[in-house]
Amino acid sequence: MTDFYLKFINEAEARSVLYQGDQPLYANIDTLGIIYTFDPVDPEAPPVAEPGWHVNVRVIEEDPAPLEPFQVFPTTPRRVWA
Repeated sequence: MTDFYLKFINEAEARSVLYQGDQPLYANIDTLGIIYTFDPVDPEAPPVAEPGWHVNVRVIEEDPAPLEPFQVFPTTPRRVWA
């Protein structure tokens, strides 16, 4: 079992890697989509969108090789698998 934090250019690119038509290629897909960062100093400042489309995938038996080019290593992931 391996957890992947992935960043794609957009949702279409993510779908092209993670799905075949409407069928998921991985059993455990957690789509975060656009991630927003908030200014901790100025709570009135508008949130800023991080570049990319973000998805977490937990690979158990599937082939992880197609995911590796999109893998990122966040220091503080927004969501993790329990």
